[in-house]
Amino acid sequence: MENDLFLSADDAAAQLGVSIPTLYAYVSRKMIRSEQIEGSRKRRYWKADIDRISGVHAGPRAVEAPAHLAIESSITLITERGLFFRGQDAIALSAHASLESVAALLWQADDEALFGETSPRPTEFLKAVTSLQTMTSSERAIALLPMLERSNPKSYDLSPRGFVRTASDALRWYAAIIGNQKKAAEEPLHIFLAKSVNAPAGFDDIIRRLLVLSADHEFDPVTYAVRAVANVGVTAYQAITTGLIASTGQRFMAERYGAAVRMLGEILSSDDGSAPILQRFKNGESLPGFTGNAEQPDPRTVAIMAALEQALHSDAQFKKLSRAQAAAAEIAGKPLAFIMPAIFVGHFLGMRGEELGITSVGRIVGWLAHAMEQFHGSELVRPRSAYVGLLPKAGSL
Repeated sequence: MENDLFLSADDAAAQLGVSIPTLYAYVSRKMIRSEQIEGSRKRRYWKADIDRISGVHAGPRAVEAPAHLAIESSITLITERGLFFRGQDAIALSAHASLESVAALLWQADDEALFGETSPRPTEFLKAVTSLQTMTSSERAIALLPMLERSNPKSYDLSPRGFVRTASDALRWYAAIIGNQKKAAEEPLHIFLAKSVNAPAGFDDIIRRLLVLSADHEFDPVTYAVRAVANVGVTAYQAITTGLIASTGQRFMAERYGAAVRMLGEILSSDDGSAPILQRFKNGESLPGFTGNAEQPDPRTVAIMAALEQALHSDAQFKKLSRAQAAAAEIAGKPLAFIMPAIFVGHFLGMRGEELGITSVGRIVGWLAHAMEQFHGSELVRPRSAYVGLLPKAGSL
């Protein structure tokens, strides 16, 4: 062995269990880095690369296995047969439960005690609401949540009980921002939101179902970002802000939300809804908002589409979405993704450019549950990186 950072060719090949020529092949394919030994024709090989390929996890500086954010969670189970929140069928819950009761379930809090009186309306918040009307609701929330946080010193209580108390406040204030209201919700959130966006009579039940179904979907990239920040210890307001910022990332906007909005626009502006599906399939183009296997559709999509069918069976635009759903399943074998009916609800309610505003209220419940689980359920994580860049010049190590 040359030293702690490098291996000789014989030692490297022995650790990998390969011949010397195979070791050279690894080097030529840039899988293993090496450097020439000064004053010799021999080379030495970067031990970290050898360890990585051979499955040895201890790097040159590591004394223990690298730490990661918790990959175990007791919040949401996703199976081929459905979605379960702490063991309870999410689809069944969507038929009757309120978002508040689902929040109590996910946050492991007392349902009746969770949503009491909110903190007083802060003066700074009320003044800022009027001056931020040109912003999107997400932008307003990112600007206003710190004011709400500072208005109540109890926001900085990160104990399990304190965090839950602040989470309930933050959720209702966020709903007020989405509904463009100056007072936090004091009635069930689905009713509050329905009134705020002037939803048609009876549509509050659709909103309730959508809120429940969107509460959590395990470790999506945005939820992972929330957990990463919660790892260092942040307030409920800061956890929500993190999720909102991550949700505005270009990859999410371009690859998921933005693409799905454009796809829905094509569908709703067509004569019957199926034409854009046929045209895209003919041209070999992707179908944003349609993903997976048509034989195993997302149960959340099935549930919300069934509710929409009952409420909007004679609506021309909903018929177009249904035709597009059928065409994508038949021609491309792609089921409708949950994001499409979620966007459709926002479109139907006139929330142009903010079609996922209602859904985001539900998502916050899941973000906060993951923030609590990460902070209260594990120690501070200090991840280690595996360096794969250029090595220092020979002789300097």
